[in-house]
Amino acid sequence: METKIQQVVIQEEWDVAEPMDVCLLPIDRHTIAKRRWRQLLSEDLEVVYKLQVPSSHGALLLGSDGKCYKLQQNAEDVIAIPMPGSLEMAAKVGWYLGNQHLGIEVREKEILLEDVHTLARSLEKIGIPFERREDVFLCALHSSHSH
Repeated sequence: METKIQQVVIQEEWDVAEPMDVCLLPIDRHTIAKRRWRQLLSEDLEVVYKLQVPSSHGALLLGSDGKCYKLQQNAEDVIAIPMPGSLEMAAKVGWYLGNQHLGIEVREKEILLEDVHTLARSLEKIGIPFERREDVFLCALHSSHSH
C-alpha cells in the first residue's frame, strides 16, 4: 500500500514567540539559501518553502497546517582556523584566505571554512594551524560563490 505524502506549505515567517511544540526542520546549507525548495520531514510529510527571500538557521516559519517550523541547518565538515595571535600570522591567514575565494564564517575565536579536499594540505604546507570537525557553517551568501 502506497503512503500518501501530505504537504505543508510555508509562505510566511512565524511572528510570535517560539512555541513549546515547535517542529524542527533539518536542512542543508545550500538548500536553506534558496527561495523555493521542498524537504521531506518524514516519510509522509513534505514541507514546501515559498518565501520571497531565503531563510536562515534558527528561523521560525508558519506552516499551512498552523504549526511553527524551526529551520535547523545541518552540521557539515569544516576547517577551523584559530584567530591569529600575531600580526605575522594574521597577515598570512588574511593573504591566503583572500586569494582562495572561499566562503568563510568569522567567529570570535576562529574562522570556519568548508572542508574542501585540497584546503587542509595547503594550510599545512604554508604553516597555518587548523582543525577539522563537524559544525554548522554559517557563511555569508555573497561569499559562497566559486569560479
